[in-house]
Amino acid sequence: MTHAPLFDLLEVRGPDALAFLQAQLAADLNPMADGDWRWSALLSAQGRVLHVLGVWRVAADHWRLLVPFARGAELGAALGRMVFRRKVRIEVDASQTLGHDVDGLDCGVAGLRVALVACADPRALAAPALDEFARAGLALIDATASGRQLAHSLQLDRFAAFSVGKGCYPGQEIVARTHFLGRNKRALVLLEAAPGARWNAADAVSDAGAELGEIVLAGPSLALAVLGGVPSASHLQVGTDGVHAAVLRVYAPLT
Repeated sequence: MTHAPLFDLLEVRGPDALAFLQAQLAADLNPMADGDWRWSALLSAQGRVLHVLGVWRVAADHWRLLVPFARGAELGAALGRMVFRRKVRIEVDASQTLGHDVDGLDCGVAGLRVALVACADPRALAAPALDEFARAGLALIDATASGRQLAHSLQLDRFAAFSVGKGCYPGQEIVARTHFLGRNKRALVLLEAAPGARWNAADAVSDAGAELGEIVLAGPSLALAVLGGVPSASHLQVGTDGVHAAVLRVYAPLT
């Protein structure tokens, strides 16, 4: 079975590329050197996560954004609306995607090494790879999950995907307030179901009929959910079909 590539590639070029991305994305990009990789996020003004993406610095004036769930054009359009007078070009490269490469770049997800490959290359990351990201605790956000959770709820600080120390970016005030006042009481939970489970982002997660939270990333057999607190049960139910899911790991709420 052939799967569509999981990641779109956005090329960002121009003398203002670093300053522009630093002002739009939540991670601190200034310390990155040529060839470095970092996970980041685009947030709404209300601090909710719209995109989780890989950021790859080629040079100060050339950056690659790896955008999951075929949302590259969507992110490109959102960033394009903020260019104004900046000397920046944002283009989708539909010929390449992110793929497995044992000699490639360590992307910070459980030893996963990646490189750019042709979209038709069998090494291209596709839907089955979502289990790898779920197991690592990195919640890639599809269109359904977009705008539903705060960065702290997704524990994106574990991947340095947002900064509380750099200058202004969309949602920065909410991120700082949540961080310094310790207002996040939600837990990120890794769930496992039988392979081929029928679950999706935004599906409700419940225990004996009491709703606890929702799925934020759904893979073939693993999923990440954001719950209102640490669950007491070892098994939970997901979605209207009542998929039975085992609780494999709980990331404790931030204090």
